[in-house]
Amino acid sequence: MLLGLGIVLGFAGIGFLCWLLFLCAVYAAPLFVAAMACTLLYDHGLLSGAHAILASSRDPALRTLVSLLLALPAVLAGFGMTLGFSGMGDMGTIPAYLFATFGALCVGGAAWTRLCTIQPA
Repeated sequence: MLLGLGIVLGFAGIGFLCWLLFLCAVYAAPLFVAAMACTLLYDHGLLSGAHAILASSRDPALRTLVSLLLALPAVLAGFGMTLGFSGMGDMGTIPAYLFATFGALCVGGAAWTRLCTIQPA
């Protein structure tokens, strides 16, 4: 009975950590890049940043381009995260990279759709 409980709690813990890493990659990576870009722009005397463009621009092409640029760190974080998870198991190189690419597309797609929902003011 305790062995079964340990297995169930182990899977629940791994699932929780995967969910936490997913949320971190979707929200924190684009926020970090936007904060760094705003800091860089502020240091050079420019007053606008990527989130200001998303919040104020009504041009769909510009909004799509900026949201894709902000979602790029989430794609890289998702790739690294799933490649690390696939390295824990006994998986070959090609399946590991295919799995990591799929994970990068999932995380990047989630970040991009959340960035696209920001409505201009």
